[in-house]
Amino acid sequence: MADGWNQTAKPCPHCGSSDAASENTEGWWHCFSCGKNWKGDGQPSPHKERVRMDLLDVDIAPIKTRGLTLDTCKFYGYGVAKRGNEWVQVAPYGTPTEITGQKIRTADKNFSVVGKLTGFFGQRHFKTGGKMLTVTEGEIDAMSYAQVTGCQWPVVSLPNGAQGAKKAFKDNLEWVESFDKVILWFDTDEPGRKAAAEIAELLTPGKACIASASHGCKDANDMLMKGLHTEMKSVVWNATPTRPDGIINADSLWEEIDRPLKAGQPYPWKGLNQKLYGLRPREIVTFCAGSGVGKSAIVAEIAYHLAQIGDNIGYIALEEGCDRTALRFVGLHLDCPIHLPGNEVSTDSKRAAFDATLGTGRYWLYDSFGSVDSDNLLAKMRYLVKGCGVKWLVLDHLSIVVSGLDQDTDERRAIDRTMTRLRTFTEETGVGLLVVSHLKRPDGKGHEEGGLTSLAQLRGSAAIAQLSDAVIGLERNQQDDKGNENVTKLRILKNRYSGVTGEAGALEYDHTTGRLKELDGFDSGSTVASDSGEYGF
Repeated sequence: MADGWNQTAKPCPHCGSSDAASENTEGWWHCFSCGKNWKGDGQPSPHKERVRMDLLDVDIAPIKTRGLTLDTCKFYGYGVAKRGNEWVQVAPYGTPTEITGQKIRTADKNFSVVGKLTGFFGQRHFKTGGKMLTVTEGEIDAMSYAQVTGCQWPVVSLPNGAQGAKKAFKDNLEWVESFDKVILWFDTDEPGRKAAAEIAELLTPGKACIASASHGCKDANDMLMKGLHTEMKSVVWNATPTRPDGIINADSLWEEIDRPLKAGQPYPWKGLNQKLYGLRPREIVTFCAGSGVGKSAIVAEIAYHLAQIGDNIGYIALEEGCDRTALRFVGLHLDCPIHLPGNEVSTDSKRAAFDATLGTGRYWLYDSFGSVDSDNLLAKMRYLVKGCGVKWLVLDHLSIVVSGLDQDTDERRAIDRTMTRLRTFTEETGVGLLVVSHLKRPDGKGHEEGGLTSLAQLRGSAAIAQLSDAVIGLERNQQDDKGNENVTKLRILKNRYSGVTGEAGALEYDHTTGRLKELDGFDSGSTVASDSGEYGF
């Protein structure tokens, strides 16, 4: 017995303990089980635990509706009190020597606070340091798990739920870090998962472990009520260490290594497929050329091809309106450039072509012309992917997006920022992205005269080359006097997937049909692929 207290132990009238109450030399009574102090003059006890006089007068009692026993409630000092005309549950907070506040819980789960909530719920009962600390979101869950362990292991709960988790851990970081392992048994909803991730980054790497209720239960108390006591212990002891987002152990990748390669979606032309092995999700493919070489015609052919084999495409053409884009796709299906005078077709033919293309619901267009704010554009792109099921996006073209940035930066930095955001976007959403970009004017022969393309000529920034998975240069001599003015060579400038670069075929534009046709017999120089139609990831 502590100094100043009578040696004779008596029953506590508040919690029912048979021998935990004692009177000090000044006439104060203190229960060493529930922490209650009492005396007629209303003054706080100068010994042991001090209690704020504005706190509710609590009766320690079992919470039978939650399966919590009297011994568990005694240990934590959890009880009930009369507030006005209703009974409420009261959770005490404080230090080992003082109750500083109480969290009040009504029958309909409304919460309020009297005094100040110091530390975690239950922290006052556990010494600093140890092998394992378990932290739950709420007081009921903390007591539920503690009960099945006989209150032998430190179990506490957050004072203000998941939304206040980070602050609670910061305020008590030294105490938390004194434990070898910290089990975070939060709810599995979005706030709970987010809080656990934040806490894992706050603590020493490898210290935090995530636990989650099992057997279809929502939390620790649910498991307690269903009698899953052994399973509750397994939930905590088998909790897995957390890692920062993006960090994985490579020993978990066997199934990825062993699975069959899936076929990528093929390009409409053999030369590109032989070197690029098709199109894949999460990749950025950049098409670059000089002005007027045919970049838009090529990406439109690819988009039409992808839609015709059943994929949803999002087409963002910032240099033309949706009506022109609509004519482009219907014309591709008709093999007729209906946007040009002299290429009239019947209404019935146009309707049939419309039904086979735009009428399928697989084409999603962005109604914009000219400069556009990149934040707004990215929001629209995210909607196309998440809301419309788009698998492939065409962005024609990058320079207009950059010109829409409202920032005092040069073009190089603007392109860096934009490409970085596009790279993050494709990884986040899984969409495949086809980007059109301009080239800088080279020294010597210009691109419009058939000059060779190179990565060094990408306009404004090295980020285009660095962040693209593939870069395809287009070369055409618009003034060729040997009959090849309509022939565009395809040159692979970058190929992250296979590493094979160089010429990849040639396309000839037919003014009668408005289509690009791959020239037969063109030797791409590739010796690493067959025309089997399998373009694996």
